[in-house]
Amino acid sequence: MIGPVESHSVASAQRLFDTNFFGVVRLIREVFPDMKRRRQGHIVVMSSVLGLQGLFFNDFYCASKFAVEGFCESLALQALKFGVNISLIEPGPVTSEFERKLYEGVDNMDLSGVDKETQDLFRGLYMDYSRDVFTALGQSPEEVAEHAMRIIASENPPFRYQTNSFYTPITTLKHADPSGILPLNAFHQMIFQHDRLFKASLSLLKMLQWRKRRDLDHSRGPSEGEAGSPR
Repeated sequence: MIGPVESHSVASAQRLFDTNFFGVVRLIREVFPDMKRRRQGHIVVMSSVLGLQGLFFNDFYCASKFAVEGFCESLALQALKFGVNISLIEPGPVTSEFERKLYEGVDNMDLSGVDKETQDLFRGLYMDYSRDVFTALGQSPEEVAEHAMRIIASENPPFRYQTNSFYTPITTLKHADPSGILPLNAFHQMIFQHDRLFKASLSLLKMLQWRKRRDLDHSRGPSEGEAGSPR
C-alpha cells in the first residue's frame, strides 16, 4: 500500500492494519497463554526494516509495521518473565510477486485527487528510486527463509534480527540524534539533492550483493547449489 496519503481511504488503511497488525495480534493471543503455562516458547514475527525507519510514500505500510514492533517490544518484557522469547525478523526489499503486484497497483492507481507536484514525485522520483533499490538490495524469499530458520533454531534468539546487513547503518542513524532531525535531513538530501550520488551508491551495493551471493554459493558447494537440493 504505497502512494500519496490522499490517494488512500481510511477504510483501505484499516484493512491493511487488519492484516499486518491485527493478524499478528490474533495469532499471538492464541498461542501465548499456553506458552506462559508451559514456561517455554518462541514467537517469531515477520516484521520489516520499515517498522524501524519510515519511508516516503509508504506511510500506512510503515505505520502498520511500527505497530507490530511496538506491540512485540512491549509484550517481550512480559514474555521473558514466563520463559518465552519473541523475535522480530526485519527484511528489507524482497524480490517476489509482491514487487510485481506493487507496480501493477501503481499503474492502476487513481491520483486524480492529488496535486501535480506530488504525483510527479510519486510516479517519477519515488518509483525510479523503488525499482533501483529492489534491483540493488532485494533479497530472494529463499534468503529470508534461511535467516528465519536460523532464528527459529537459535538457542539464544535475538529480539530483533535484520536479514539485510546493508540496512543496519540506516536504521541505527535515527538513534544517533534524539531530536530526529539528523536522519530526516540525511534522507532529504540523499533523495532530493544528491540523487546521482545515491544512484551511484546503489550500483556499488548491487555489485557487493552479487559478490556476497557468489561467495555464499561457492561456500555451499556444488551439491547444495543444484536445483531442488535442500538448503
